[in-house]
Amino acid sequence: MSHQVNYAKIKHWYVRILSDWTLKLSIPLRLKDDKDFEEKLLEKWKILMEKIKETNHRKIETIWDDFIVIFGEKIKKTDFLENSIQNIEYKMQKWQSLNKNKQLSNFTTFTSKYLKNILEQESILILDKYSKLLWVPYDKLYIKDLKSKRWSCSRIQKIVINLKLVHLPKVFLEYVIIHEACHLKVKNHSHIFWKHVESFHPEYKETRKELKKYEI
Repeated sequence: MSHQVNYAKIKHWYVRILSDWTLKLSIPLRLKDDKDFEEKLLEKWKILMEKIKETNHRKIETIWDDFIVIFGEKIKKTDFLENSIQNIEYKMQKWQSLNKNKQLSNFTTFTSKYLKNILEQESILILDKYSKLLWVPYDKLYIKDLKSKRWSCSRIQKIVINLKLVHLPKVFLEYVIIHEACHLKVKNHSHIFWKHVESFHPEYKETRKELKKYEI
């Protein structure tokens, strides 16, 4: 981690975090020869910086001007439309005749339904696999555009998955489904529950840590 140290005629020391995550330390001139103070201060801030980076949420990439993100991959809107709409020529002409704001609005409305379909099909394939391995059935799977929760599993074996997961790499969806499939068997987060999760996804701690970094 890079850092800058500046000694100045100031009463108290202070630290700034620059846009490129460089630490800029400003230390009173009277402490210039106190290298031990500088090292301890730098060490403490490096530890804090790592914690800040860990909790710094990333925004989920969804729809750009010319692309849509599906399972972590950017796909051209035209390609997406060709694969998802019948009578494409007429629909594309109609869509392209709209101004950019209306294009985005119409495209977003249409895609939310289609993306829900994609995520539902993928989720059911994964959920069927793990519910069978656990020898436990589920009642129904729902895809919803949740504002805060990533997923949930009710006591009556109903599972809800956040629609935003369709934009993230599949490894996160797989982890979420495994997590919820294990809740079909064990309702709490006990040691037994995490052992089930680990048996299907040994790297679950790292995947979970990375998933928490996304802003949902």
